[in-house]
Amino acid sequence: MMLVVDANIIMAALIKDGKSRELIISGSFTLVRPDYMSEELDKYKERIAEKAGLSIGEIELLIALLLKRIRSIPYSEYKVKLAEARNIMKNDVKDVPYVACYLALKCDGIWTNDTDYDNTPIKIFKTHDLLPLL
Repeated sequence: MMLVVDANIIMAALIKDGKSRELIISGSFTLVRPDYMSEELDKYKERIAEKAGLSIGEIELLIALLLKRIRSIPYSEYKVKLAEARNIMKNDVKDVPYVACYLALKCDGIWTNDTDYDNTPIKIFKTHDLLPLL
């Protein structure tokens, strides 16, 4: 199963050694992400480190370890689907690259705990949906 991983899943895995981290590390799924996610995580790493009770260096290391398990999709591979994704995600433009990846790669779904995808045609998997598939 190929899933686009939303940034909120990575942030959860960084803050707590819980089910999100376990699912990423398990290797049970093919996980992908838009290339810009690294910038998004970098923007919030200080706040993530504070919430996790870790140093910036420890968070940077954990980010690198988790992102090794998630294939980065270059902009050139999903840009053709950006207009369609914008049309679907009119209420939350920050999720457009994730939807564009989903459409371009014909993924099975997007793994997110975000409600912004509600009432869209996108197949969504919450963390609790994936646990039985381990």
